[in-house]
Amino acid sequence: MSFSQELIQAAQPYLKANMAHPFIQAVINDRLDSKALNYYIQQDLRYADAETVVQANLVAKSTTIEDQRMFADQLSTHLGTVNELFKSLTEKTSDSWTDQRYQPIQPVTFIYRSHILSPIAQGSLLDLLTPFEAGNWLYIELGKYLADTKKVKPDNAFYSWVKAVQDPHLAGQDGISNRFLKVIDREAANASPEHLEQVKQQFVRSILLEWYFWDAAYKQLTWDNWGHHVLNSDGGDLL
Repeated sequence: MSFSQELIQAAQPYLKANMAHPFIQAVINDRLDSKALNYYIQQDLRYADAETVVQANLVAKSTTIEDQRMFADQLSTHLGTVNELFKSLTEKTSDSWTDQRYQPIQPVTFIYRSHILSPIAQGSLLDLLTPFEAGNWLYIELGKYLADTKKVKPDNAFYSWVKAVQDPHLAGQDGISNRFLKVIDREAANASPEHLEQVKQQFVRSILLEWYFWDAAYKQLTWDNWGHHVLNSDGGDLL
């Protein structure tokens, strides 16, 4: 079993949990609340800003022209498509596009951004790429799951998202996700078992944080909610 296959195997319980999340189930049943969708758009835009930084640093951490070109090309694709996706999602809401961009970064978004950005300072290419690729892999799998239900029709508010994450450039056999997984396998061949275990944990944590990202959107969790919980509750569950 390759290291990337080990990562995917370890992530299976968290993938199933993501599939079962009320946000995803609301998409399937075409009952996604507009406030939840707006929150998702606003926060995923801020997460996408962190993805831009990660991808620029993947170029910097690469040691071959081939890798540098691949990561640079994908960064260019990311910058050229991310706004269009979120604009198409915004068309299904009552908000304007100008209201979506540069909203405050809320708690789960802050934590998830920190998670994928933290390897930049001292981590290797393997350390930086693996938790980032986890998000690509999960979105592809969720896109397959949603498409396979045959319930997400063109008038569904999340339809453009489902289509986007099935694009062959991302999800195809020779798509960027599989190309990233091949780089992970190549880099893993030179890593110690202890290092690989740490990297695997970071991959799985990305999938875990994706679940919390859906949850935060479904509940529209803010810093004010967290502050109120600390100051005005009996210490019960926050999330």
